Amino acid sequence: MNATQKKRAAWILLPLLLGGFGLFLRHHHHPSAPPFVTKPVVRGTLHRTVTATGRLKAMKTVHVGAQVSGIITRINVDFNSRVTRGEILAQIDPAIYQAQVAQAESNLSKISTKISLDKIQMVRDRDLLAHHIIARSTYDTDRAQLMMDLATKRQLSAALNLARTDLSYTTIRSPIDGVVIARKVQIGQTVTSAFKTPRLFTIVHDLRMMRLDTRVSEADIGAIVSGLEVSFRVPAYPDRLFRGAVTVVRDHPRTVSHVVTYDVLSTVPNPDEALKPGMTATVTIHTGEINNALTVPNGALVYRPPSRYLQDKHILRARNVTYVFLLKRKGTGWSVVPVAVTVGATDGLVSQVTGGVAPGDTVIVRDKGGKTQRDGLIP
Repeated sequence: MNATQKKRAAWILLPLLLGGFGLFLRHHHHPSAPPFVTKPVVRGTLHRTVTATGRLKAMKTVHVGAQVSGIITRINVDFNSRVTRGEILAQIDPAIYQAQVAQAESNLSKISTKISLDKIQMVRDRDLLAHHIIARSTYDTDRAQLMMDLATKRQLSAALNLARTDLSYTTIRSPIDGVVIARKVQIGQTVTSAFKTPRLFTIVHDLRMMRLDTRVSEADIGAIVSGLEVSFRVPAYPDRLFRGAVTVVRDHPRTVSHVVTYDVLSTVPNPDEALKPGMTATVTIHTGEINNALTVPNGALVYRPPSRYLQDKHILRARNVTYVFLLKRKGTGWSVVPVAVTVGATDGLVSQVTGGVAPGDTVIVRDKGGKTQRDGLIP
């Protein structure tokens, strides 16, 4: 190989050598600036919470139905109408029931007249029996007839009361003071109460005080007691935080797809009536505080750094141990140090930890650029 060929080969190999050397430095030397997003370990008060979803309901809801069948001839209220107790909501055609009352009154009048005649006959029979003009059996027969007619009168009197009651049921009245939130009937519609009571209206008592029904998992229910503070948001007002208090923790479990939950009922003030029945809420139940707690962001508990930054790469495959990774600086250099910790309570953003960390330590929560890991492994 002559000098010209050697020079040409050198120019070809030089970029390859430089590229390989750069790749070596990239994989075996740390960059001058740490490529991590970090947060400090903080000692302070940790607010313990339980997060769940819930649904808003009125404190008292009444479904108004019909106890008799017939055609709706009049409706006096509509959606959002405010009503008072005893106010007429609707009217069922009373013609049939008025005729039944008239018939019952007529039957009662007839039996009353017959009883009057039976009593006159008994007076005559008593005198005739005293003079031995009629047999004793005749007197007993007329007396039994009077007793039967008196029993028939009581039966017809009950039938009249029943007919009058059915007539009164044709007028649908509000059982409580409140607001009509649902109307499921139209004028001219026929309602039938033969098998079950048809639902005509739904009335809520007072929307200025609401009930929040929350389903809490069995793992969290032990920390819930009456009186705890509740805060929540609804999609209609994402920037507004509503507050209330737990009133009842029901003991009856609900099991859906092998997941057990318990109902937690809370009372929520609603003075401006911004909250509506049926709204879905994201609920936070404040179960207590831990003072002087050492806390780290929850992201630090699941972060795993690239293996090239660790001396012991087996840590990335550790099981049943929780590690946080501290960023240690020495002069102009830095290193990643794994520390085993025990995790305690959490508020959803930070968690209490105990172990080899101290206030002021810097924990890694993710890689710069939004990635929480690259070639690291999450146990």
